Formats: sequence, C-alpha cells, structure tokens
Amino acid sequence: MITKLSIIGAGGVGSTLAFHVLSRVPVKELVLIDILSNVAKGIVLDLEDTRSLLPFCAQVIGTDDFSHLRDSDIVVITAGIARKEGMTRLDLLKINAKVTREVSLQIKQFAKNAIVIVVTNPLDLITYVVTKQTSFPRERVIGMGSSLDTARLLNLFSKCSTVGVSSLEGFVFGQHNNDMIVSMDRLRIKGEAISSFLNAQEISTLQEKTAHRGGEIVELLKNRSATFAPSLACCRLIEAIAEDKNEIIPVSVMLNGEYGLKDVCVGVPCLINRKGVEKVIELSLSPEEKKKLAKVNEAFQDVYNV
Repeated sequence: MITKLSIIGAGGVGSTLAFHVLSRVPVKELVLIDILSNVAKGIVLDLEDTRSLLPFCAQVIGTDDFSHLRDSDIVVITAGIARKEGMTRLDLLKINAKVTREVSLQIKQFAKNAIVIVVTNPLDLITYVVTKQTSFPRERVIGMGSSLDTARLLNLFSKCSTVGVSSLEGFVFGQHNNDMIVSMDRLRIKGEAISSFLNAQEISTLQEKTAHRGGEIVELLKNRSATFAPSLACCRLIEAIAEDKNEIIPVSVMLNGEYGLKDVCVGVPCLINRKGVEKVIELSLSPEEKKKLAKVNEAFQDVYNV
C-alpha cells in the first residue's frame, strides 16, 4: 500500500487521476494541490461523495498549501497549461518549465524521498526540468509519455484490424511528440507479425495516426486536451510502483549513456517497481530507429536555453 500520494494540478488529468487512484489503488491519504484552492477543495468534496459507491477508506485533501506534500511516497505533476491549437512546442515549454521549476522546489523541500511522475507537456523536456530541479536520482523521476503513446497504438491497431487489444503486444518509445518511434516490428499479435493482418499502406497509416493522435485530440477540443487515457496511463504507473510489479513499461527517464544518449530524458522501456525505475532496458535498434532516436539531442536544445 502507498501511504500518501499527492497530485499537483486539479485540472482534467489531475482530477480524473484522483478518481482512478481512489478506484484502483489502496492509499491511506490522497492530496490534490492546486493554486486555485477552491477548485481543489470542490473536486475533493465530489470525490469524497463516491466513498460509499467505490468504496474507499482514504483521507482526501484539497488545498493550495504545498506543505501538504510532506512525506508523500509518490507525487504526480499535472500542473501547467494544456497544449492549445496553434501553440508551438517552445511556447508551451516556456510556460510549463517555469511552473514545474517552482513545483519541483516544493517537492524537494517537503517530499525529498518521493517518486515523481511527470504528466505535464512537453513531457520529455519537463521530465528533464524536474530531474534537474529536484536533484533526485533518475530512478525517482518518471515521465508518463510513451506509455500513453503505446495505449494509443494498441487502440488504433485494434480498430483497424478487429483484433482485441488483449491479444496485442508491443510498445512505442522515443520522444512524446510526432517523432515518437512507432515500430511495427515490435508489435505482435500473440507473437505473430502484424503483416498477416495489415498491408504496407495500412501499417504506414497506423504509424502516422499514432504519432499525431494527441494533436488530433487538441484540434477537436480546441482549448482542452486528452484526459481519460493520460490519467489511466499514469494510474497504471502508480499501480506498478505501489504493487512492486516489476513491470516493463516505456517511460521517459534521464539517460546516462544508454542508446548513445546522455543528459536527455526520452521514452524507453524500463523495469518499474517500488523503487521507481529499477532498470533501463536497452534494445537492439534498427537503423531507422537509431536515426529517429538521435533527434532527441536536437530537441533538447530548447530546454537547455529556457
């Protein structure tokens, strides 16, 4: 059991995540922190009213006081603005890097032993900001991105092939943006290659749709972004940590030479357990995968200068 879990940011993802945690994760205390204190408190009242319906026994607190982070086992950062239509990646980075630097200092002060899960976008760059600002070891700062991209791939493949998601195996890794690595060689149907189910054009379309899924959602919602899948992907990470699952999940983490990369955060398969990232799994990459992963160094020029 997790004794205390704190979520920073009571927007769509943060509040939905709080509901999933109460539904699925044994926790003694759940704290929802937002600079808009009344919003956090109002959401907590609504969550509390589900106590007899779920049911759960946790104490739930809504506040704007960061001292309530004290002694958290896990802290999730969803604070910051959502990507809006027409907004560049650098625009979003400038705003959310400032927010997460301030939040990171609060975590460092009040929850120095916590595992931190980052949901705020641009995810890999913000994971880097949090890792540097907290000075926490890399195993305790995890970016959620690639696990969400994987969920999107499996959904889209299931829709176009009519194969149920429970029969699918595979993952997406790399950057949590349009340059993510959606390799069909790593997608299997009970061990079989997907070429038996989709032709080359269908495979190309699937890769393109997966990479642009987040942007498609933003374009339709305008001033909002995805809520349900990101919050559930984050909850899965929390469960893997809380239950010491030793589960391999693609997440963004600081690399120290793995894949020929250093001082960057990017999505790679990792062994997740009660320690956070127990191990970074190094895969043998194809020439195309190596080429796409090498773009990470270029992408990180923005965060070094913000």
